[in-house]
Amino acid sequence: MHNSIAHFTSMAFSLCLIGLLSIGGCQRYERVVAQSSVLSGLDGSESQLPQIQQRRTLPDFLRTPDEGIRIENEDGTITLYAKSVRQMMAHITTTIQNGEKELFVDQVLSQVTKDEFYQRGLDPGLAFDELTKRQRDIFRLFYFMPMGEYTPGLHLKNAGKNTFSLQLSRARNESLYWIGIDTVFEKGNYRLRWFVP
Repeated sequence: MHNSIAHFTSMAFSLCLIGLLSIGGCQRYERVVAQSSVLSGLDGSESQLPQIQQRRTLPDFLRTPDEGIRIENEDGTITLYAKSVRQMMAHITTTIQNGEKELFVDQVLSQVTKDEFYQRGLDPGLAFDELTKRQRDIFRLFYFMPMGEYTPGLHLKNAGKNTFSLQLSRARNESLYWIGIDTVFEKGNYRLRWFVP
């Protein structure tokens, strides 16, 4: 009986040892769902994910071209793609820093906002002028939401037909001039409605 107990104990120990060795040999499985930043798609920016893997996760109407979110066409014109609020934020930043007023009005500012300017007899280019003066306030806001709607703790909220709002808490950000950004999804791209005071 003593031998059978010793044999059973030895077998149990061997099985445990084999189990531990097989667990130790396992490799961790990781899957990257999304990896991007405000500057994704701009010249010089790189991603560690292959383009095919990035594009596979999105429906067609939310995919940007392989060349990125800002493409210089053969005729010298520029086409902007903003399939997320984060990408739209990148366009706001770039057009302001480059002084690209016409591009901003044509491809960043929403038609709804442009129409409001027209109805008041004003040039929508004034929106660019105002934001250029307030670019420090814009960059301070973007500092607190660096990944747009992918910033932890922030959620894109529906604010009307094809209109969405991304906001920080006013109570926690009293020093900010603007605490959020309103956007309109027009013709397959996010466009700026305006900033939230």
